[in-house]
Amino acid sequence: MKNNTNLPLELSSLLGRDQELSELREHLGDRRFVTLAGPGGTGKTRLAKKAARACVENFADGVWFIDLTGVLRDAGVAGAVSRVLGILEEENSALSETIARQLAAQRVLLVLDNCEQVLEGCAGFAETILSQAPDVRILATSREPLHISGEFVHQVAPLNVDDGVALFFERARQAGSVLGTKTVIGPSVRHIVERLDGVPLAIELAAARTSMMGPDQILAGLASRFDLLTGGSRDASVQHRSLRASVAWSYDLMTPEEQSLGRQLCVLRGFTLETATAIGGQEGKSDPATLDLLQRLVDMSIVQVDRTKKEPRFRFLETVREFLLEKLDEADEAFAARTAHLTHFIDFAEYRAQRLILGDGPQLMAQIQTEFDNLEDALIFAESHDDPIPLLRLLTALTGYYEIWGQYQHGMRWFDIALAREDAPAILTARALWGASHVCAYGGRMDLAFPRAQQALEMAQEIGDTWTEARALDIIGFAQSVSDPAAAYESLSTCIELGGQINDSWAETHGIKIITSVYLFSHEIAGGSVSIENVLTVADRHESRYLRAWANAVKGYFARDSGDLDAAEAALKVSVENAGYVGDPATGGFARAWSSALKADMGQVDEARKEMRAMMQTATATGTFLAVPETMFQLGLIEVADGKPEVTREMIGDHVEGLKSAGIPVWAAQLALASAAAQISLSRFDEASALLDDAKSMAANLNNPFIDGMNLYLKGRLALARGDAGEAEICLHLALETQRGAALLPGLLRTMEAISSILVAKEKHDDAARVLAFTDRSRTDMQLVRGSVEDAECASLLHSIQNKLGTDTFNELTEHAANSDLEEIIGLISRMRGKRARPLTGWNSLTPTERRVVGLATEGLSNPQIAERMFIARGTVKVHLSHIYEKLDVASRTQLAAKAVAEEFEAV
Repeated sequence: MKNNTNLPLELSSLLGRDQELSELREHLGDRRFVTLAGPGGTGKTRLAKKAARACVENFADGVWFIDLTGVLRDAGVAGAVSRVLGILEEENSALSETIARQLAAQRVLLVLDNCEQVLEGCAGFAETILSQAPDVRILATSREPLHISGEFVHQVAPLNVDDGVALFFERARQAGSVLGTKTVIGPSVRHIVERLDGVPLAIELAAARTSMMGPDQILAGLASRFDLLTGGSRDASVQHRSLRASVAWSYDLMTPEEQSLGRQLCVLRGFTLETATAIGGQEGKSDPATLDLLQRLVDMSIVQVDRTKKEPRFRFLETVREFLLEKLDEADEAFAARTAHLTHFIDFAEYRAQRLILGDGPQLMAQIQTEFDNLEDALIFAESHDDPIPLLRLLTALTGYYEIWGQYQHGMRWFDIALAREDAPAILTARALWGASHVCAYGGRMDLAFPRAQQALEMAQEIGDTWTEARALDIIGFAQSVSDPAAAYESLSTCIELGGQINDSWAETHGIKIITSVYLFSHEIAGGSVSIENVLTVADRHESRYLRAWANAVKGYFARDSGDLDAAEAALKVSVENAGYVGDPATGGFARAWSSALKADMGQVDEARKEMRAMMQTATATGTFLAVPETMFQLGLIEVADGKPEVTREMIGDHVEGLKSAGIPVWAAQLALASAAAQISLSRFDEASALLDDAKSMAANLNNPFIDGMNLYLKGRLALARGDAGEAEICLHLALETQRGAALLPGLLRTMEAISSILVAKEKHDDAARVLAFTDRSRTDMQLVRGSVEDAECASLLHSIQNKLGTDTFNELTEHAANSDLEEIIGLISRMRGKRARPLTGWNSLTPTERRVVGLATEGLSNPQIAERMFIARGTVKVHLSHIYEKLDVASRTQLAAKAVAEEFEAV
């Protein structure tokens, strides 16, 4: 069965609640919002868990338990829920609204435990969810009702005497006590239960003492404590006074060392043995001594222990914790305890930060996620601290966590708070600026990331902090990769070099990863393939599934655009699996988007569309925001190809301008192309032309043959739609050259099919038949299916050609052409250009890329320098130069430079 609940296993029985459990199941079937109300210690939480577990099969999308004891502010309620559900914050949207949208079509039970300290936050959250998600139900526990419309309040009563006695004996046995017979000691136990008003927690605390005291002694001790409490608040309920008496009496029986440890540890929102020894260790006491004290607190039921996890985790029940916090304040130890808490979690985060993207990263991420409430408490305390150093250190250490877990908005908000602090050491400010830039970059805000990284770099260079310099260059390179790949390569190369010099494996490794992004955004497959192998080598060395996920995503992307759909499918599957394992939503988003696009390539259009739409709807909430523009681009093309251009036009809307403003021209250019394709189909030719010009301008520095080739292809389609066959022929042949040079086979086939329509118009039916026969066979070989619009166009062309040539001639031509190779067909097409074809020799014979190579060569740049400037492989530069020499009839760089000067050559 699918694991659709996070409800913890209960290791002890629930006594005396059978009737209430039955009633609760009925209430949860009939009502959408049920609150279990009652004083602390009456067993509300345990009853809620038991009732929820009994209902798991009724909620197909899950039963989720949210512990609110660590939430101190009303605004934090939605955050606690989102962390359990894996839903992330959206920019410019209330988190509760985001959660409601994600749950709108789901059947879910949310269990909100311990609502009393954030009543308004819980009430507001519940109203939002219940009004927008019709199949969601909420079960809350609180010391008082939430008072919202539709709330059904079930008052949790104390146990009756018989059930209370049964609970006492069971917990005494669990504590290892050997009691007398019920006949002998039964009356004393009944008096204890009556004295404690049947409050389960108070009874359990008393029963825990039976290993050292008899029932009569326990009863006497409780009586003295009640005498002390009679002067307490008259507003307190009888049950609350009974519980407080039991807790206070248990505290009185503790040794001074036990009391001290309880006070030190009560600042924690759950803890491990390691944390207990770090924070609760007392001067002159060894770790074993601290652990012995902790075991005694467990034996007394002061501390609860969860042994269902790999590593035991300890916590205080909230009632006990509240009492201990009061004692901490009375002892004037709160500041020291919270300072120790902050210091420990700074060390905790800094130790894990360096390795989050390496082999044990997922385990370290899980540890950080488990300690989220403690880390938030540490940040809140650090914010109130006069010294800015702890806050800056802790936030910088959490940078990688915010990236990999997709907590972009949360992280950016904390960095804004931290960077507003004054008088911080320059080195820590610089490092925090890097952290802020990193989170902004992965949150899709390159416009914020770049200036912050630049500021961090300048500060680092001024004070000689190589650590920050390397990491700032990493983000600068990332930001540059989407607009100026050549500059990005230089920044990232320096990042990797500096990281290696100081043994900063994070900077070195992340820089190697981001270099693949440079090749990705410039669509340079040859260099990208080498870069991918470099990343995979590093991934194997460090056993890093984080790196393996990204490398395979880019590998799959390039394989798809090269026409190897099987290889693309295999690589993207590996990427999705690894990204899911490490919890990397950004990489996972790209890989899933490309996997869905691949399904459309193979004819599974409806499935691809469904997946992409679902991903975009949940993108920001699941941390895949960075992949939204790519997903939108791919889906936009799919919709146009399937005859739904209006869907694409409306979907893209003003996102082109938004991406421009965010400093991401590569994705803005792609969306402009998809939008232009839609406008062409809608016969809005002026709008399409403007979009294509805009895309060309935005992609000017990218030297991206995928974008350039698609732009030329769409310009050709636009010219055909306008009836300008001559302009169409020029654009489509330029597209063909661009796509051929970059080995973009699927794009090449589409361009060939568009050219075949020109051949038909020129009455060259035999050549058109050859071209379409070749594209048909190529598509079959690679499993590349045409969209419905393209398929109808090609079917119409083939019908026209067959009618013109006759069936026998048509079959003979297509059978022969189907077995041709790519270069034969390209040669055939090139020979048909007639007067409008590019000359074979002279300056006008050069392609735009070749003209740029000439310009750089005449400036005196070497092949490696040209490769770096244009962001292409060195071997590619050599090939371009050989073509240039042949076309211009020169034999060397010297002759080329002389000819360029003499004939006043102008580069593009």
